[in-house]
Amino acid sequence: MHSNQNEHIEEHKLWDSFLKGDDKSLEIIYRRFFDELYNYGIKWLNDISLTEDSIQDLFVKLLRTRKNLSATTSIKYYLFRAFRSIVLDKLKAKSKTDHLDEAGKSLFVFELSPEKNMIMQEENTSLQLRLTAALDALTPRQREAIFLRYIEGFSYEQVAAMMDLTTKGTYKLMARAIDALKEQLKGTAWQIFMPAGLLIPLLKNILKMMG
Repeated sequence: MHSNQNEHIEEHKLWDSFLKGDDKSLEIIYRRFFDELYNYGIKWLNDISLTEDSIQDLFVKLLRTRKNLSATTSIKYYLFRAFRSIVLDKLKAKSKTDHLDEAGKSLFVFELSPEKNMIMQEENTSLQLRLTAALDALTPRQREAIFLRYIEGFSYEQVAAMMDLTTKGTYKLMARAIDALKEQLKGTAWQIFMPAGLLIPLLKNILKMMG
Protein backbone atom coordinates (compact mmCIF):
# COMPACT_ATOMS: atom_id res chain seq x y z
CA MET A 1 0.00 0.00 0.00
CA HIS A 2 2.76 2.42 1.01
CA SER A 3 4.73 1.49 -2.10
CA ASN A 4 1.80 2.33 -4.40
CA GLN A 5 1.16 5.55 -2.51
CA ASN A 6 4.79 6.62 -2.79
CA GLU A 7 4.79 5.72 -6.47
CA HIS A 8 1.76 7.93 -7.12
CA ILE A 9 3.35 10.79 -5.18
CA GLU A 10 6.58 10.39 -7.15
CA GLU A 11 4.66 10.35 -10.44
CA HIS A 12 2.70 13.42 -9.43
CA LYS A 13 5.92 15.30 -8.63
CA LEU A 14 7.59 14.16 -11.85
CA TRP A 15 4.65 15.22 -14.00
CA ASP A 16 4.23 18.48 -12.11
CA SER A 17 7.91 19.23 -12.64
CA PHE A 18 7.50 18.69 -16.38
CA LEU A 19 4.43 20.93 -16.50
CA LYS A 20 6.47 23.66 -14.83
CA GLY A 21 9.07 23.55 -17.59
CA ASP A 22 11.62 20.95 -16.49
CA ASP A 23 12.56 19.08 -19.69
CA LYS A 24 14.70 16.65 -17.73
CA SER A 25 11.51 15.28 -16.19
CA LEU A 26 10.16 14.47 -19.63
CA GLU A 27 13.39 12.65 -20.45
CA ILE A 28 12.91 10.51 -17.32
CA ILE A 29 9.30 9.81 -18.31
CA TYR A 30 10.43 8.86 -21.80
CA ARG A 31 13.01 6.36 -20.53
CA ARG A 32 10.65 4.93 -17.94
CA PHE A 33 7.70 4.26 -20.25
CA PHE A 34 9.28 3.76 -23.70
CA ASP A 35 9.31 -0.04 -23.56
CA GLU A 36 5.68 -0.30 -22.45
CA LEU A 37 4.52 2.16 -25.10
CA TYR A 38 6.52 0.32 -27.74
CA ASN A 39 5.08 -3.04 -26.68
CA TYR A 40 1.58 -1.61 -27.03
CA GLY A 41 2.15 0.24 -30.31
CA ILE A 42 3.85 -2.62 -32.13
CA LYS A 43 0.80 -4.81 -31.58
CA TRP A 44 -1.30 -2.34 -33.53
CA LEU A 45 1.14 -1.14 -36.14
CA ASN A 46 3.32 -4.24 -36.66
CA ASP A 47 6.03 -1.87 -37.85
CA ILE A 48 9.11 -1.00 -35.79
CA SER A 49 9.84 2.36 -37.44
CA LEU A 50 6.21 3.46 -37.39
CA THR A 51 5.89 2.49 -33.73
CA GLU A 52 9.03 4.40 -32.76
CA ASP A 53 7.88 7.40 -34.82
CA SER A 54 4.54 7.31 -32.99
CA ILE A 55 6.31 7.42 -29.63
CA GLN A 56 8.37 10.37 -30.83
CA ASP A 57 5.19 12.09 -32.00
CA LEU A 58 3.67 11.57 -28.56
CA PHE A 59 6.53 13.24 -26.71
CA VAL A 60 6.83 16.06 -29.24
CA LYS A 61 3.12 16.70 -28.72
CA LEU A 62 3.62 16.73 -24.94
CA LEU A 63 6.30 19.39 -25.32
CA ARG A 64 4.22 21.49 -27.69
CA THR A 65 1.07 21.35 -25.59
CA ARG A 66 2.69 21.42 -22.15
CA LYS A 67 0.94 24.63 -21.12
CA ASN A 68 -2.45 23.07 -21.81
CA LEU A 69 -1.83 19.73 -20.09
CA SER A 70 -3.55 18.86 -16.83
CA ALA A 71 -2.28 17.21 -13.66
CA THR A 72 -2.45 13.43 -13.38
CA THR A 73 -1.92 10.78 -10.72
CA SER A 74 -0.98 8.15 -13.33
CA ILE A 75 1.51 9.14 -16.01
CA LYS A 76 1.25 5.70 -17.60
CA TYR A 77 -2.50 6.02 -18.08
CA TYR A 78 -2.13 9.57 -19.41
CA LEU A 79 0.53 8.45 -21.91
CA PHE A 80 -1.32 5.35 -23.07
CA ARG A 81 -4.53 7.25 -23.68
CA ALA A 82 -2.75 9.92 -25.74
CA PHE A 83 -0.57 7.35 -27.49
CA ARG A 84 -3.55 5.24 -28.53
CA SER A 85 -5.00 8.22 -30.37
CA ILE A 86 -1.74 8.73 -32.27
CA VAL A 87 -1.48 5.04 -33.14
CA LEU A 88 -5.04 4.92 -34.49
CA ASP A 89 -4.30 8.00 -36.59
CA LYS A 90 -1.34 6.11 -38.07
CA LEU A 91 -3.64 3.20 -38.84
CA LYS A 92 -6.10 5.52 -40.57
CA ALA A 93 -3.26 6.78 -42.73
CA LYS A 94 -2.58 3.19 -43.72
CA SER A 95 -6.28 2.70 -44.54
CA LYS A 96 -6.75 -0.05 -41.98
CA THR A 97 -9.62 1.38 -39.97
CA ASP A 98 -12.15 -0.70 -41.88
CA HIS A 99 -10.70 -3.75 -40.15
CA LEU A 100 -10.58 -2.52 -36.58
CA ASP A 101 -13.64 -4.44 -35.46
CA GLU A 102 -13.06 -7.57 -37.50
CA ALA A 103 -11.39 -10.72 -36.27
CA GLY A 104 -8.48 -10.30 -38.66
CA LYS A 105 -5.08 -11.31 -37.36
CA SER A 106 -3.24 -8.31 -38.80
CA LEU A 107 -4.17 -5.98 -35.93
CA PHE A 108 -3.14 -6.17 -32.29
CA VAL A 109 -1.29 -9.46 -32.45
CA PHE A 110 0.27 -11.35 -29.54
CA GLU A 111 3.52 -13.05 -30.52
CA LEU A 112 6.15 -15.03 -28.66
CA SER A 113 9.82 -14.19 -29.00
CA PRO A 114 11.97 -17.20 -30.02
CA GLU A 115 13.42 -17.45 -26.49
CA LYS A 116 10.06 -17.28 -24.77
CA ASN A 117 8.55 -19.63 -27.33
CA MET A 118 11.13 -22.25 -26.38
CA ILE A 119 10.21 -21.89 -22.71
CA MET A 120 6.53 -22.17 -23.54
CA GLN A 121 7.11 -25.28 -25.63
CA GLU A 122 8.97 -26.92 -22.80
CA GLU A 123 6.45 -26.04 -20.10
CA ASN A 124 2.95 -26.14 -21.57
CA THR A 125 2.84 -26.37 -25.34
CA SER A 126 -0.74 -27.64 -25.39
CA LEU A 127 -2.09 -24.76 -23.33
CA GLN A 128 -0.10 -22.16 -25.24
CA LEU A 129 -1.36 -23.46 -28.59
CA ARG A 130 -4.97 -23.45 -27.41
CA LEU A 131 -4.72 -19.94 -25.93
CA THR A 132 -2.97 -18.66 -29.05
CA ALA A 133 -5.78 -20.09 -31.18
CA ALA A 134 -8.34 -18.49 -28.87
CA LEU A 135 -6.59 -15.10 -28.98
CA ASP A 136 -6.38 -15.26 -32.77
CA ALA A 137 -10.13 -15.86 -32.87
CA LEU A 138 -10.86 -12.74 -30.81
CA THR A 139 -11.49 -9.36 -32.39
CA PRO A 140 -8.66 -6.79 -32.24
CA ARG A 141 -10.69 -4.80 -29.69
CA GLN A 142 -11.03 -7.85 -27.44
CA ARG A 143 -7.31 -8.55 -27.70
CA GLU A 144 -6.52 -4.92 -26.92
CA ALA A 145 -8.84 -4.92 -23.89
CA ILE A 146 -7.19 -8.06 -22.53
CA PHE A 147 -3.74 -6.54 -23.06
CA LEU A 148 -4.60 -3.26 -21.34
CA ARG A 149 -6.32 -5.00 -18.42
CA TYR A 150 -4.11 -8.01 -17.74
CA ILE A 151 -0.70 -6.99 -19.11
CA GLU A 152 -0.64 -3.26 -18.38
CA GLY A 153 -2.86 -3.48 -15.30
CA PHE A 154 -5.29 -0.66 -16.12
CA SER A 155 -8.64 -0.64 -14.35
CA TYR A 156 -11.85 -1.37 -16.23
CA GLU A 157 -12.71 2.33 -16.00
CA GLN A 158 -9.36 3.32 -17.52
CA VAL A 159 -9.64 0.73 -20.29
CA ALA A 160 -13.14 2.02 -21.05
CA ALA A 161 -11.92 5.62 -21.31
CA MET A 162 -8.99 4.68 -23.55
CA MET A 163 -11.12 2.59 -25.88
CA ASP A 164 -14.08 4.99 -25.94
CA LEU A 165 -16.40 2.48 -24.29
CA THR A 166 -18.66 2.61 -21.28
CA THR A 167 -17.40 0.73 -18.22
CA LYS A 168 -20.32 -1.65 -18.61
CA GLY A 169 -19.41 -2.17 -22.26
CA THR A 170 -15.83 -2.96 -21.25
CA TYR A 171 -16.98 -5.59 -18.76
CA LYS A 172 -19.11 -7.17 -21.50
CA LEU A 173 -16.25 -7.07 -24.00
CA MET A 174 -13.91 -8.73 -21.51
CA ALA A 175 -16.51 -11.32 -20.50
CA ARG A 176 -17.00 -12.39 -24.11
CA ALA A 177 -13.24 -12.62 -24.59
CA ILE A 178 -12.74 -14.71 -21.44
CA ASP A 179 -15.64 -16.98 -22.43
CA ALA A 180 -13.96 -17.58 -25.79
CA LEU A 181 -10.70 -18.45 -24.05
CA LYS A 182 -12.49 -20.81 -21.66
CA GLU A 183 -14.08 -22.57 -24.62
CA GLN A 184 -10.62 -23.42 -25.91
CA LEU A 185 -9.79 -25.18 -22.64
CA LYS A 186 -12.82 -27.46 -22.65
CA GLY A 187 -11.95 -31.12 -22.84
CA THR A 188 -8.41 -30.57 -21.58
CA ALA A 189 -6.77 -31.02 -18.21
CA TRP A 190 -6.55 -27.21 -18.01
CA GLN A 191 -10.32 -26.92 -17.61
CA ILE A 192 -9.87 -27.58 -13.89
CA PHE A 193 -8.68 -23.98 -13.59
CA MET A 194 -11.98 -22.54 -14.80
CA PRO A 195 -14.39 -23.38 -11.95
CA ALA A 196 -11.63 -22.69 -9.44
CA GLY A 197 -11.31 -19.14 -10.68
CA LEU A 198 -7.67 -19.66 -11.60
CA LEU A 199 -7.96 -18.97 -15.32
CA ILE A 200 -7.25 -15.24 -14.98
CA PRO A 201 -3.93 -15.65 -13.04
CA LEU A 202 -2.96 -18.39 -15.48
CA LEU A 203 -3.87 -16.18 -18.43
CA LYS A 204 -1.84 -13.30 -17.00
CA ASN A 205 1.27 -15.46 -16.80
CA ILE A 206 0.82 -16.75 -20.34
CA LEU A 207 0.14 -13.28 -21.76
CA LYS A 208 3.18 -11.80 -20.05
CA MET A 209 5.29 -14.29 -21.96
CA MET A 210 3.43 -13.39 -25.15
CA GLY A 211 3.47 -9.64 -24.43
